[in-house]
Amino acid sequence: MNNAARLCALSIGIGLAASTLQAQPFGGRPIRYAVPHPAYVTIPLQVSVDRPAADVWRRIGKYCDLGAWLQVPCTIQSGDGGVGTVRSVGHEILVGKTALSYTYTQPVRLDRPYNLYHGTLEARPTSPTTSMLLYTLVYDNSMLPDDAARQKDKAQRAAMFTRALQNMKVLAEGGTLAAPTAPAPLPNAASIPYATPHPTYEVITLDIEVNRPAAEVWKRVGKFCDIGEWLQAPCTVVSGGGGMGSLRTLGGAVYVGGTALSMVYAQRVRADQPYDLWHGTIEAGPLSAKTSKIIYTLLYDSSALPPTVDRQTYRAQRTAMFMRVLKNMKILAEGGTLPPPPPRPQDRGPRSVSE
Repeated sequence: MNNAARLCALSIGIGLAASTLQAQPFGGRPIRYAVPHPAYVTIPLQVSVDRPAADVWRRIGKYCDLGAWLQVPCTIQSGDGGVGTVRSVGHEILVGKTALSYTYTQPVRLDRPYNLYHGTLEARPTSPTTSMLLYTLVYDNSMLPDDAARQKDKAQRAAMFTRALQNMKVLAEGGTLAAPTAPAPLPNAASIPYATPHPTYEVITLDIEVNRPAAEVWKRVGKFCDIGEWLQAPCTVVSGGGGMGSLRTLGGAVYVGGTALSMVYAQRVRADQPYDLWHGTIEAGPLSAKTSKIIYTLLYDSSALPPTVDRQTYRAQRTAMFMRVLKNMKILAEGGTLPPPPPRPQDRGPRSVSE
């Protein structure tokens, strides 16, 4: 099987449908997840490059540069190359981005369970003239039938993206790739039964300046369950130890991507309401040796909202909520104490677990 065929078969995910649902309390209501007992795995890959990170990223870091280093056709279907952009390969959505990294996922399909597949590509400086390319995959392999199938699946993914990294290195260092074998045709996205065939991706980007260095800020507020403190709600890491592939109780969120100073999380698919592809990206960006900026980017599909919900009101509420969150993060990062949280809303029925 060549790269194109593997990309479609592997990254979309193959599995057996979950036969049971799990109830988990949140805000006084049970939550039923489409995959009640996930098993998140990560595949971290890297290769050194004899070029500065910024030069490497200019060469291979645009969202459809994948077409060059994976040697498959790629076009931008919607978006401007930033968060919320969709490319033709796998119908993948860019869900998180920093200056030298991006994280992507794929939409939910109707004909198979969702394995929450995410990939993060990063160019990390190692010296003024060298860098490291990192490619990290996160996905749920609980749908696969047995350990042998899981090991085979993981090995195939690792081999495929190791070759992709080698191709990126060649391109970034000014080389030319050998011609690929004849690729299998990619499936027509229009013929794939997606759960949301016509999504409308909304992006909210917020930031706040902090009078502390970025590394100190991230150390104080950047751990996966630090959200419990700055959102002022209970949070426990259920599995994964707090790194990529971890699952937490708050929002049923999964740590799906990130860098040394950023984190991307996603919500799991629920069985009782449409999936809005909710993602959050938090980053501590340096401004100077002593100051930084916390950037919080939210992505969701507004087409999944109930028809009774006003889109502008929903966006304004999320903006206000996460602006308060940013102010709390600033207070904590600068050594302060948070004021009491505002009253929590009464239970109003199905909603995004970001609430």
